[in-house]
Amino acid sequence: MASEKSKILIFGATGYLGKYMVKASVSAGHPTFVYVRPIKPNTDPSKLQLHKQFGSMGVTIFQGELEEHEKLVDVLRQVDVVISTVAVPQHLEQFKIIKAMEEAGNIKRFVPSEFGNEVDRVSGLPPFEALLENKRKVRRATEAAGIPFTYVAANTFAAYFVDYLLHPGEKIQEVIVYGSGEAKSTYQPYAVLNYEEDVAAYTVRAATDEKVANRVIVYRPPRNIVSQLDLISAWEKKTGLTLKRTHVPEEEVIKLSES
Repeated sequence: MASEKSKILIFGATGYLGKYMVKASVSAGHPTFVYVRPIKPNTDPSKLQLHKQFGSMGVTIFQGELEEHEKLVDVLRQVDVVISTVAVPQHLEQFKIIKAMEEAGNIKRFVPSEFGNEVDRVSGLPPFEALLENKRKVRRATEAAGIPFTYVAANTFAAYFVDYLLHPGEKIQEVIVYGSGEAKSTYQPYAVLNYEEDVAAYTVRAATDEKVANRVIVYRPPRNIVSQLDLISAWEKKTGLTLKRTHVPEEEVIKLSES
């Protein structure tokens, strides 16, 4: 007899990574729930379409705000696992989820919204460091509440990184190279390109695996590690273009981050 599947609740389900997470949970056979903002007259049509898709997939949709504590607690008591994919500006809003999980008292695993660098092992320039610090605060609050967790460091989403550096839809002839453009190593990679679908699938699996409770999962396949110059060369080969490279020295990058 197959073991009963965990009931998974996803926050940020209509966001960039959230929609992949919902599909991954459903595909893995988990009863899947989402907690989303209430539909209003000015709700983005693309999000309305996602609501319809989720409904057709058998997903249970709860509408509410994170400030609605009692409603949040009631929803949480109906599930086993919580995965958050809320966007960067809302990272500290996860304190409200943590408080509600602590009161609910039944959550077997929490995966907070991270999916970037392993924040307890890296540091960065001021704007990036502020983002890392917010993620660390959410980790520490989770641990202080005694909620079982899995932290996921997925490094770089392929679509985000490629679009930011190459702007493939704009038919560019010139590209900005930050520093030498050659930085690449297993421990300090310039980028690790991971497909969003893969990140979602592995996250759902990790969130329901007892072996990785209270651990950090790092997605860093060696063959996915690339430098910016690797990426530019691959694009030139694919398109037949030769892009003009304009280098911005590391010192200038640091100055720009501080301005």
